[in-house]
Amino acid sequence: MTPLSRDRARSPFSVSFLLLAALGLVAATAARADDSGGLWFQVVSPGRSIQRAIDKARPGGWVFVLPGVYRETADATNGLNITKGLNLVGLSTPRNKVVLEKAGGQSNGIVAVQAKHTNCMGCHSSLAPPFELLPGVTASRMAPEPPIRGVTVSGITIKDFTNNGLFMRNVDGFAIVDVHSVGNKNYGIFPVSSRNGIITRSSAVGADDSGIWVETSVNVKVTHNLVEGNVNGFEISNSDDVLLAYNEIRGNTIGVASLFLPDIFGVRPDARRIAIRDNHIHDNNKPNSAREGAILSTVPPGTGILHVGADDSLIAGNVVENNDFIGIALADYCLVVQGGPFNCEKDPDVTPGFIADNEATNNRVVDNFLRNNGTNPEPTSPFAFAASDLALLTAGDHGNCYADNEFGTFFSVIGVLPPCK
Repeated sequence: MTPLSRDRARSPFSVSFLLLAALGLVAATAARADDSGGLWFQVVSPGRSIQRAIDKARPGGWVFVLPGVYRETADATNGLNITKGLNLVGLSTPRNKVVLEKAGGQSNGIVAVQAKHTNCMGCHSSLAPPFELLPGVTASRMAPEPPIRGVTVSGITIKDFTNNGLFMRNVDGFAIVDVHSVGNKNYGIFPVSSRNGIITRSSAVGADDSGIWVETSVNVKVTHNLVEGNVNGFEISNSDDVLLAYNEIRGNTIGVASLFLPDIFGVRPDARRIAIRDNHIHDNNKPNSAREGAILSTVPPGTGILHVGADDSLIAGNVVENNDFIGIALADYCLVVQGGPFNCEKDPDVTPGFIADNEATNNRVVDNFLRNNGTNPEPTSPFAFAASDLALLTAGDHGNCYADNEFGTFFSVIGVLPPCK
């Protein structure tokens, strides 16, 4: 197996080109309007409002932000609200960054949602998981409108918000490039119910849930990122056609959690075709700091890849090492929650439809290099017996298979790792 490439130095966007272009445009005019009065492009400098420029932008327009620290005060809950397709580009350089910090008690850094949903506290009693609704608020009231089409966020560091760094909901066509979530306590980068997107050359550090979480979404590519110091480095849940490749995943509680979950089954009743390949997943042994009572809090630290209930997926070409509990685990959802607070027989979120599809099926684990995993599991964990490089925690083989992996230890409920034919 050849070593993985870790070239993370350059962003797909040329910062120097954008900076020169923006400064040239400024020299000509501060902004250019279309016939309807929306602005095609604007440049924001420190001391000016990014939100004001976003509000003035026409759909598809460009907002360039010069390096500096910005604290936006227009909204008490969100630092910035994006309610239409546009391109928000921070002109960060290696030495001079565009940084968005919270003003007052703001919960979220950047929120891209339909305008009627920017008032988060109009629906939720709390923006911390599990996002409890106010009395009288129903799912139908929160039903999405037609999607926002075409959102780019690039070149921005988002710091120290109470809940989320960058949150997107119901966006079709998005690019999150060179975005860095630092110390946003629940989720760092979090697209939900969205499609046709990319998250690249970005990072997430210091989330007590997931650093980068792709939820109930379709056709998302997550490449060349760094996640460290989170509970979940990456989470992919109830999503289809997601690629997770060429990422550095280190120092989390769980490196990658690819999950089929009952509480969002009604939003998207599938988790299929997840490709987790060519990542370096190592030393994910951070103590679990997830919110007490959350399902995540029940997972022992020291897991490289946890693939639960998802189908038709590929885990290939990864280097997985020095994770104290398990390197790569395939699991049936109802099997691994058995006997705990989320037991499928007791959890009110579990429906007959979910139970019928809770097994992990037709997954291929091939050509991975695993070493020194499972050597120091939490002794109090009820699954300590499964500590190993490779673990199969399924009631049958379910069409799952293994081939050409280099590893030292394995555990299988069925006694073997079924070979790929």
